[in-house]
Amino acid sequence: MLDRKCFIAYNLSLVQYIRTFQLNGDTPMIDVHCHILPDVDDGSECMRESINMAMIAKEQGIDKIIATPHYHPEFKYLKGEELNKVCEEFKKQLKENNIDIEIYLGNEIYFTYDLIEKISELDFYCLNKSKYILIEFPPTNFPLNLCNIVYELKQKGFIPVLAHVERYIKIHDDPEIIYDCIKTGAIIQINSSSLIGKQGKEIQRFCNLLIGRNMVHLVATDAHGSQRRRPMMKDAYQYIEKKYSKEIADNLFINNAQCILDNKEIIIEEPFEKSMEKVSFLKRIFRR
Repeated sequence: MLDRKCFIAYNLSLVQYIRTFQLNGDTPMIDVHCHILPDVDDGSECMRESINMAMIAKEQGIDKIIATPHYHPEFKYLKGEELNKVCEEFKKQLKENNIDIEIYLGNEIYFTYDLIEKISELDFYCLNKSKYILIEFPPTNFPLNLCNIVYELKQKGFIPVLAHVERYIKIHDDPEIIYDCIKTGAIIQINSSSLIGKQGKEIQRFCNLLIGRNMVHLVATDAHGSQRRRPMMKDAYQYIEKKYSKEIADNLFINNAQCILDNKEIIIEEPFEKSMEKVSFLKRIFRR
């Protein structure tokens, strides 16, 4: 049943791939957060779907992807050397299918309260063997001391990349959390779908609020499949280019991500210290 579903998804998206076109004359983009590896977490279900996702990404103007499967201590996701073997096989399949996309390995690490204490014992992957680690937080149990967590990770030699920060209600209520984390050394990532309103106007507004204060450094897809949560970046890049500037778009979609691949420091602009309307995300929803 799984193979049949993947085969159908592959053929449907192949038609879509043929009918679409690539960005003209622009530098190819880099996706630093993507669940593209087959059957390792809740992302792609099989190799055929992973190939399909790569085709969509290529059409979107993406030519480098950091595969970031979930790393969760309580879930039986593939990890360690077994995960690396899947990544190498996927790269082989891309080559055989003549899809010119470079794949790098990382993890999206799920924060637990003993993470920092045990971090040296865990077999997760930093982003392309760099000092950057992608980390997400439990939405219903968001840590109150996020800035301290960033500081402790920095002390251990890591640069934390905070994944899809626009999804956390706690941060909507108090955006200064992000300001403080950046000042402590964090890198901030938001999802491309959020930026163009696919997750609702409130989420989109909040993304723009953060960008307007120099509090976003990376835009990525957080893609999980070829039919849902697809690896789409082109519209988001064009949105930033039109609303802000090409320079900002290039930094968010290309330049800062390349620094991660090269294990170099991301040169970030000082975030704006600015009083902001702190109205609860939930209150905004129920006010409608």
